[in-house]
Amino acid sequence: MTVPPCPCGSGKNLRACCGLYLSGKAYPNTAVSLLRSRYTAYATGNLTYLHKTWHPDSRPNLHPEDLTTQWTHLRIIRVKPGLKRSAAEFKALYLDGNQVCEVHEISLFKLYRKRWVYLQACADWP
Repeated sequence: MTVPPCPCGSGKNLRACCGLYLSGKAYPNTAVSLLRSRYTAYATGNLTYLHKTWHPDSRPNLHPEDLTTQWTHLRIIRVKPGLKRSAAEFKALYLDGNQVCEVHEISLFKLYRKRWVYLQACADWP
């Protein structure tokens, strides 16, 4: 049985890439690996992982029906690494019927209890 490629676009198979994080066997040690794994969680419908990696001050109440989008591609544009806060700009493509659509976001990440978590989207590059 072949293991599918990771949705994050790393070129690795899912099990050897973001699958490690989604299964709980490892935790992302950078904001970029967290971004990639969260994209994969959206693409695979892993609500538990998204909840676990969202800062509690900004975490919405997600429901399984919120994760029905068919994500097709992730492109990371730029990253601003930091020791306690980090930012990443990305574009994610998805299908709406037969039309390809795009989400363009600048995400803020923060260390929370010694782990990277998603804090929020922001309008401008920090």
